[in-house]
Amino acid sequence: MTAPIQWLSLLVPCYNEEGNIARFKTELISPFLNGPFKVEFIFVDDGSQDQTFSKLKELQASFPHVKIVRHQSNQGLGAALRTGINASEGDALVTLDSDLTFHPSQIPTLLGAYTDKTDCVMGSALQGRFESVSWPRVLLSRGVNLCYRLLLNKSFTATSSLFRLYRTESLKQMPLRCTGFDINAEILIKMIFSGFSIVEVPVTLSQRIWGKSKIHILGEVTNHMKMFVKIFWWRGKFKSKRR
Repeated sequence: MTAPIQWLSLLVPCYNEEGNIARFKTELISPFLNGPFKVEFIFVDDGSQDQTFSKLKELQASFPHVKIVRHQSNQGLGAALRTGINASEGDALVTLDSDLTFHPSQIPTLLGAYTDKTDCVMGSALQGRFESVSWPRVLLSRGVNLCYRLLLNKSFTATSSLFRLYRTESLKQMPLRCTGFDINAEILIKMIFSGFSIVEVPVTLSQRIWGKSKIHILGEVTNHMKMFVKIFWWRGKFKSKRR
């Protein structure tokens, strides 16, 4: 049974993305304004040093559905997501990358898999496809997700991906701590240990059109290795809570 969504929040963390802001109007905001539910667009400017904030303010002037939250300094993707989650008011929440490499046109794919018994729908490029994505990023994605599958004994392939749809009530129950890209793994792991319902759908990950990726491969490998250690701690902690 498909879950009725009364209010959808779309959350986009941004850091030095001035060249992508213009795309938000036509590719993200306009397609959802006349949808079957109320919608809000939350942009978190994570201490950008370019014109990201001023361009977001211009966007907000044209669309009252736009909400902007600003960090005075760069705090990391995880911190930006946590800020946006706290600011969200919808009963369902979509998180997506500001470079639109997971294109907003795929959001209906997430919505189509969302039911009244689902807490999270994850978009997986490993189930779908990579389109002109650099081989280091593909290799990192495959290697990291393989390690998580082995450690968690789960078949999920989008452990580190941002492109997801959450039941907001369930997401806000998670005690999130990570400040970097590893927050996506943290959310999934804690949802698994909490017994929430999670599904994956195939989507396409494309190449960034403007700007440079904020992912630093060596740093992310280190963060994920730390996360592997945390899995054992969290597993025991969440099990004790359910007793």
